[in-house]
This record gives sequence, C-alpha cells and structure tokens, in this order.
Amino acid sequence: MADKIVKNISLYFREGTSDKQYNIHLIETKGGYLVHGFNGRRGGTLTLQNKTLVPVSLGTAERIYDDLVREKKVKKGYKEGGATNQSFQ
Repeated sequence: MADKIVKNISLYFREGTSDKQYNIHLIETKGGYLVHGFNGRRGGTLTLQNKTLVPVSLGTAERIYDDLVREKKVKKGYKEGGATNQSFQ
C-alpha cells in the first residue's frame, strides 16, 4: 500500500520581514496513520517535523492534526492558504 494523504492544510504567517509557511499532512500508511508538519520560509525549502514517530489510529492522528492546526492558528497567528511552490527536506 502506498502512503496516501488523507487531509492536509497549508498555513502561513507574515509579519514584518517574517514570511513563514507551515504545512500539515495526515497520511494513511501501512499499519495506521502519521501526522507530519513541514515548516520554513514561504517559497523556500520546508523542513519535516514528524508529529507521530510510528503509525497511530485514525482517531489519534486526527486529534494530533486538529490540535496542531489550532495551535498554529490561535496561538501562533497563522492563517490558512498562502501555499507556494517549494521543496521538502
């Protein structure tokens, strides 16, 4: 089974000279689900942040995904959208 992105969101934060992007992916994989975050300067190379190290249940992955989206939007001030062409590292 090939990994499949079940849900994803692209968030951005722009203030002064700061122009950051944060992408979150909920991925179906063999044995369960993973949540990955990718962050970096918008338009640049984004760095992977594994939010789950091993596959977890769908319910657990959705909770992690939703909590991460809420944290970035509410606590950090990120807004939805703003995706650009970038590479992932």
